[in-house]
Amino acid sequence: MTLRAHTNGTSPDGIADDAKASTQLRFLGDKKLMRKQPVVTMEYMESDSFKEKLQVLRSAMKEHGGIGIAAPQIGWWTRVFCFGIEGENPRYPAASSIPFTFWINPKITWESEEKNFMWEGCLSVPGMRGWVERSSEVVMSGMDENGVFRERRLSGLEARIAQHELDHLDGVLFPMRVPDAKFLVPQASMDAKEKWGSDWPSPGSRKTGLGELGDEK
Repeated sequence: MTLRAHTNGTSPDGIADDAKASTQLRFLGDKKLMRKQPVVTMEYMESDSFKEKLQVLRSAMKEHGGIGIAAPQIGWWTRVFCFGIEGENPRYPAASSIPFTFWINPKITWESEEKNFMWEGCLSVPGMRGWVERSSEVVMSGMDENGVFRERRLSGLEARIAQHELDHLDGVLFPMRVPDAKFLVPQASMDAKEKWGSDWPSPGSRKTGLGELGDEK
């Protein structure tokens, strides 16, 4: 069956999009958010509807204070995400600037054996932080907003964000990645970190600030 593009707000698999002109977020537990999303066809990518939704996605990231956002988080059921940091982000105060990029049909083709840890947050899991382990470096391929293929080696925080956002396209949110329940904490607890035990919930997580990467659990 040939998939055809539409300009009336339908996704590549023919399911009506909920992101026609809205930056409203979807949250953990939403059954559509928690499923694997369909690929973007070239025909759909060339449509006016697709180009408009790219800008809605970027606006949503800015409006909600994110450093990255995936299409399903605003009810756009397809394999697209974007990320970038301009200046200081209050949710990740230690994070450095990262150039803004769109990724369409992204794939990770290589990941390092070396890992790091970070207190992750998510616009779709408000008020929570999780201590998550991921590869320190990855090679990611996909298309940009103009449909041009690219492949890039990403490291540090950029690699971390890419892996987090790619998870969204497969219906995976960061609470599903924490090694134990004690590594999932409310933001209010993070704000009172000085009251934590010296090695709670682990030595590495105790000493790592928001936006920083840690090299030990």
